[in-house]
Amino acid sequence: MESVNALTALAAGVLSFLSPCVMPIVPAYLGRLAALSAGTSRLRHAVLFTCGFSFIFIGLGISAGYVGGVAGRLLPAAQIPIGIAVALGGLHLAGILRIPVLDRMRAPSNVTRGGLVGSLLLGAAFAVAWTPCIGVVLGAILSIAAAGANPLGAAFLLTLYSAGLALPFLGLALIADHRPAVVHTVLARLRIGTHAAGVIGGLLVAMIGVLIATGGLTLLSRILPGIPGL
Repeated sequence: MESVNALTALAAGVLSFLSPCVMPIVPAYLGRLAALSAGTSRLRHAVLFTCGFSFIFIGLGISAGYVGGVAGRLLPAAQIPIGIAVALGGLHLAGILRIPVLDRMRAPSNVTRGGLVGSLLLGAAFAVAWTPCIGVVLGAILSIAAAGANPLGAAFLLTLYSAGLALPFLGLALIADHRPAVVHTVLARLRIGTHAAGVIGGLLVAMIGVLIATGGLTLLSRILPGIPGL
């Protein structure tokens, strides 16, 4: 499906993983997965971890879709301030403008329960704790979802975002299962791209903000084929 919104959501998820918010916690994530899996496959627990944060993000997307439908008459008046806010957040993410409050995050509560349920809860805790930090990118995607005023389409959009964020986590868990000796090498190479991902992701978000403010996002959605209502 070739849709500007769908591709943007998927790319935004990958860029969120490479962001300075997420990359520093990846070693702790791998260590916690090892503790939860208790010597069994990390990949199985990683799947549940990603399901945990995906449920939260998709729920936010559905809510945004319903809000967009209910407040459809207000969206034209709100699109300019929303677009400006998203654009400013993008400039912050790119390092062009510093907004200290956007760097804050809440440490997740300790997930002491082991096993598969513990991995699911860890993913949900990750979503809740890191939403303020990755909120710049996530907020842009939610703005697109709200503009579409289509809860099912919004759910699919946030599913793609979650998939983009989940794939690197799953890949690292798979490597940790079969080639644990190369995990540190892979992480070191990923960290090299963190700054570039921040700049690219920030500029992408800023562009989305401009499109939201000017109504260009709706125009692009009409020109390009994609999800009905988005």
